[in-house]
Amino acid sequence: MIEIFTKEYIKGYFSRNKKVILIALAIFLVFFVIGIIVGNIQAGDNYGLITKEMSKSNVAIPFSEVSGGAIGLFIHNLSVDLMIFIGGCLFSIISVLLIIFNAVTIGIPFGGDFYFAFLSIIPHFIFEYLGGSVFTLTGAFLITKLEIDIIKKRSFREAVSDSYILKDILFSLILTVIFLFIAAVIEAYVTPGIVIAAFSK
Repeated sequence: MIEIFTKEYIKGYFSRNKKVILIALAIFLVFFVIGIIVGNIQAGDNYGLITKEMSKSNVAIPFSEVSGGAIGLFIHNLSVDLMIFIGGCLFSIISVLLIIFNAVTIGIPFGGDFYFAFLSIIPHFIFEYLGGSVFTLTGAFLITKLEIDIIKKRSFREAVSDSYILKDILFSLILTVIFLFIAAVIEAYVTPGIVIAAFSK
């Protein structure tokens, strides 16, 4: 088996990059909470409106049809996260800004209608955001770290010698792809059923 997939490597990956992963997670969560606050302020008297309307009409949105199914969701989310990942080449400035935007955007629905957002987002939230987004930003930070090392040492070979940095960058991308695929399947085929069941009378 390829070394990058051994238990020892995976354990080492999380040990080496613990601080980077936590920083990426903290950035997402802080701005996710800010998004909730913004959404709550924006909602005002209309808080919970979607839940109220869905309860009255007994209609649930067929998300999988609207979004193009699991493949469509996966390709869309992967394209966004790849931009974040590649943004590491620009010292992760764009990467952090995109994560902040995504975190606030996904937080707003929770502030405006927590019940509906919980039903329609939480099922895939852990995999898409706490998984995909966090490891995408982690990968971007690692790319930036490598870039800085190359500048300091003025040599790519010296920067990667006796280092797991390239493998860690690749593994971050692999984790992102896996999490996004799981999230897409859940969002397309599980979430709609949860929403329909919740509002069916």
